Amino acid sequence: MRVFITRNRGRVVVLISLALLSLTGSQAAAQGNREAGAALYKTQNCPECHGDNGKGDGFILPMLKVKIQMHDWTDKAAMSQLTDEYLAEITVKGGEPLGKSDVMLNYTDKFTEPQLKDLVAFIRSLAR
Repeated sequence: MRVFITRNRGRVVVLISLALLSLTGSQAAAQGNREAGAALYKTQNCPECHGDNGKGDGFILPMLKVKIQMHDWTDKAAMSQLTDEYLAEITVKGGEPLGKSDVMLNYTDKFTEPQLKDLVAFIRSLAR
């Protein structure tokens, strides 16, 4: 009887741990306001490159002199590889400092911390 209780308790601990780990990855996005992020996305002209729905198919891309490989933010598998911190960092610093295209502009001093969280929350919502 004691072995049975110990095993069940162990399973509960494992299940709780797994649940907490799955929440940790989206914690920053959960803190942001998706609707406010969507508004920022539009007012900052992000759809020009990233597309209206975040598929990386913005209308300006064919006009650029260089070919750019954009992330498809609707791709759950691809987005699971990008941290919230990375999404915020590339937004603030731009592409070049992170080894990406310099076409991705930097928005240093453009967004407050809550606005960045809102933007990340919106971007994350596209892959659901």
